[in-house]
Amino acid sequence: MNKIQAKQILPYFLALICFYALTLIYFQEELINGKSLPQTDVMQFQGMSKNSVDYHKEHGESALWNDGMFSGLPDYLIATGIPDGPMSFIVLATRGFMDGDTSAQLLFVSFLSFYLLLLCFRVNPYLAIVGALAFGLNSYNIVNIEAGHITKTWAIAYSAIVLGGMHLLFRKKYLWGFALTTIGLTLQLRPPHYQITYYLIFVCAIFTISELIFALREKRLNEFVKTGSILLLAVVLGGATATCRIWITKEYTEYSIRGKAELTPLEGQTQGGEGLDKEYAFSWSQGKMETFTFLVPYLYGGGSTEKLKEGTEMYDKLVSMAGKERTNQLIKNNSIYMPYYHGDQPFTSGPLYAGAIICFLFVFALMILDNRSRYWMLGGVLLMMMVAWGKNLQFFNYFLFDFFPGYNKFRSVSMALSLALMLMPLAGMLAVQKILFEEVDKELWKKGITALAITGGLSLAFMIFGGMMDFSNSRDAGFAGQMVGDNPQLIKEITQAMEADRESLMRMDALRSLILILLAWVVLYFVYKKQLSSSLGVLVVGVLIVGDLWWVDKRYLYDAKFMKNPTRQIHQKTAADEAILKDKSHYRVLNFAGNTFTEANTSYYHKSIGGYFAAKMRRYQDLIERVLVPEQQKFYSSLQQNREITSLSELPVLKSPSQLPALNMLNAKYFKLGNDAKSVLVNTQTMGNAWFVESLKTVNSPDEEIAALAQFNPAQEAIMDVSQFEAGTQQFAKDSTASIELSDYSNRRLVYTTQNQNAGLAVFSEIYYPKGWSASIDGNPVDIKRVNYVLRALEIPAGNHEIVFEFNPTSYEVGSTITLITSYLVFLTLVGVIALATYRSFTGKKQESLKEASSV
Repeated sequence: MNKIQAKQILPYFLALICFYALTLIYFQEELINGKSLPQTDVMQFQGMSKNSVDYHKEHGESALWNDGMFSGLPDYLIATGIPDGPMSFIVLATRGFMDGDTSAQLLFVSFLSFYLLLLCFRVNPYLAIVGALAFGLNSYNIVNIEAGHITKTWAIAYSAIVLGGMHLLFRKKYLWGFALTTIGLTLQLRPPHYQITYYLIFVCAIFTISELIFALREKRLNEFVKTGSILLLAVVLGGATATCRIWITKEYTEYSIRGKAELTPLEGQTQGGEGLDKEYAFSWSQGKMETFTFLVPYLYGGGSTEKLKEGTEMYDKLVSMAGKERTNQLIKNNSIYMPYYHGDQPFTSGPLYAGAIICFLFVFALMILDNRSRYWMLGGVLLMMMVAWGKNLQFFNYFLFDFFPGYNKFRSVSMALSLALMLMPLAGMLAVQKILFEEVDKELWKKGITALAITGGLSLAFMIFGGMMDFSNSRDAGFAGQMVGDNPQLIKEITQAMEADRESLMRMDALRSLILILLAWVVLYFVYKKQLSSSLGVLVVGVLIVGDLWWVDKRYLYDAKFMKNPTRQIHQKTAADEAILKDKSHYRVLNFAGNTFTEANTSYYHKSIGGYFAAKMRRYQDLIERVLVPEQQKFYSSLQQNREITSLSELPVLKSPSQLPALNMLNAKYFKLGNDAKSVLVNTQTMGNAWFVESLKTVNSPDEEIAALAQFNPAQEAIMDVSQFEAGTQQFAKDSTASIELSDYSNRRLVYTTQNQNAGLAVFSEIYYPKGWSASIDGNPVDIKRVNYVLRALEIPAGNHEIVFEFNPTSYEVGSTITLITSYLVFLTLVGVIALATYRSFTGKKQESLKEASSV
């Protein structure tokens, strides 16, 4: 390798070194000291996926059906692995060959993906390092990592590669553009996190429309059609690799809470159609002014659990109440957090901070970049802001919710700003590229002064006039009450202290942003005046940007948050768990000790009636709201009314299957009331795995069906909605020797043996799902019917029989094959483009050498 080649390759090696080094420094507690983040979403995922992970280890295939939560549901969106051949290697490479379970790889992939985007836009490779670090270290990315939003972080990062590939296509770099767009889309769809994909489509649409407008103006329509055709082919090929994921997601969505509602809404509910409840979907809507946290991170208090800082009003107040030593100990042990956030959202882990310098550079870029570049980027940023405002911009967002296909399946619209946080540093680096590496005249530089006036002026305005803002929060009194009890005076003093801190922190951050913007402007000015080299300018601006973001990021993800083996601590097996696990039969557990239907820790060891999942099955959610929660309350009421009994098993609600009919039909054999062994209550009225009933009660609608569950005896009758299923015999002769036993169980295959002198209707404590499940009696296929709103039932002829349920959904079987084949095509496309580029580079240099030799 000659010196020229080494010099050309050097910045790319340096980029990788920087990415690894910054990742290692930030995550040294994880990568060096062996600690991990107790990420809330990851801990929940470990609980919800444990059942499926164990199945995969034992059987070597995906479980597809998860019996660990909500009495059973499709595992499609939880832990279903889809074979995609060589794409696994590509994914591993983009994550720096780091273990997929580490948080560090999330930061690395963010750096690398954005670096590729900037290279596609022909940004200087050294400057591109700065841009990549700016993107990777924006506070939203760090907060997502801290919370364990893994698939979201991946989807955001890989979106950058898609945009890079599109840009190359529109600049007539067809081979590389096609390859990167295809591979980028393949990676972006792989996690999957389709809400980010949806927002990416918006941005790509604006990009494409912009290119079409300029093509029409410049009479390049034929060129646009050619580019558009190649882009469409890349989208089809890249999208085809997600066939299985999209297919199973679409299939399941229809039956999830994001699908069509079947019941008349309860009082206070607004949802009666398809998709999420509108109020729920827009609950995480960002306030319009809150968007300025891009510039001043503490503008709205930062996060809902801010670390208490020494020297604040709240610190002094706690010192006066508990003493300095005690207060410092609470801070050291991370035992106290301040709800400083006072924006429109219910709560937030931290602000969306792009970086003060990035904001300045973005405004500068809008003034100096060519129209073809700046208009679509500005349009993308503004659109993502409007989407993130949600219910605070109802005419726009409610229109999208009501009329755009699939839009009503998403919530937490504030995450749309993740795409704005991608476009801003992209535009900013293009502006720096122009300033540092191109000739800049005086008129152009004046626009830099305007950008300084706008962003610096805003920072100054917040610093001076920010006190006019409302720093109160409706939840402040409740927080104060938890600290001091029912003491109105102390509650008032604490809330006033928090409001004073919010104002003080905001002013300090505004001043800090102003100083950073001034420093960046001064550096660029010296480069413009030729008093500072471009390379040194890149270095200084880079240090300022990284230092700024690093400082803010450490407010939310710092070393003390890492801990040794958080999985073992959070999912520690209790004495109650040990007592229940002695039972080797197939049963379910209802955990009364926690938030039954919003926690997945129970599922780590048991098959749970509850669980945690943002896309529960619609009918099971209906059952929770209208039947299971009232039955829980009935159980608690029985506890309160019968305190004199010496044994919980004597509770009246445990004397008959009809007292808690839904819990009994779901095979809730154990009630976990606490963590010690004595807190485990055996429910002797559970119906077990399957049973014969004496009668079938018919109703004419879902409303009637679920209403009938409130008072019925599951041991004697079943309830069927004849508007959806055809009822056969409705009365059955049930002899005393009739039995049905579960002889073999796994997630995808259940085998029962029956003995009955008469034909009967068997009810199974398994959730009915119409796609993928098949049933046979002695090898002969039979139709599965739904009874009791959520359960399976079969009509079984007289005699001894073997019943087999199997779960082999076509969507997975066929979809995974298509995914595997197209993944190989995408991989071969990338390899082919790399090989061709290498060949052209080699032959081109060889020809130049021959020309030089012949001229001598």
